[in-house]
Amino acid sequence: MTLGELVNDWGGGTKSGRPVKAVQVGGPLGAYLTPAHFDVPMTYEHLREVGAEIGHGGVVVFDDTVDMAQQARYAFAFCAHESCGKCTPCRIGAVRGAELMDQIIDEGDLDRRLPLLEDLCEVMEDSSMCAMGSMTPKPVRSALEYFREDFDKTGAEGR
Repeated sequence: MTLGELVNDWGGGTKSGRPVKAVQVGGPLGAYLTPAHFDVPMTYEHLREVGAEIGHGGVVVFDDTVDMAQQARYAFAFCAHESCGKCTPCRIGAVRGAELMDQIIDEGDLDRRLPLLEDLCEVMEDSSMCAMGSMTPKPVRSALEYFREDFDKTGAEGR
């Protein structure tokens, strides 16, 4: 079965009936995929090829009204709330990530803040003690990769 068959045929698309914007595969720290990925088979190997994981099997469908910069912020906030606190990259990195996303959302200036966001994601991936901290950057990075326009438009009111 492909992602598109799962979303459209079995899941019925979006609850609102609006077009699909993103599908998060693997749970709250899973990657966001786009309708361009609907031909990807729902297997470990095929999902891994596009940067996603089956994880615990959660699949969440978002319609075209969702702000993916806010969803990236949610990943950090989720990790900050769920962290056991044992390792610094997860305990502190998730809090700093949410703060950084707040700055991007409120003030924009992604070009200046993006290197810091990328560094934070790299530290969390490479040095967290468990999958919680190391997986937190996955939705952030995929949201940036596929929905950059949601990050670029943030802070526009203040400029």
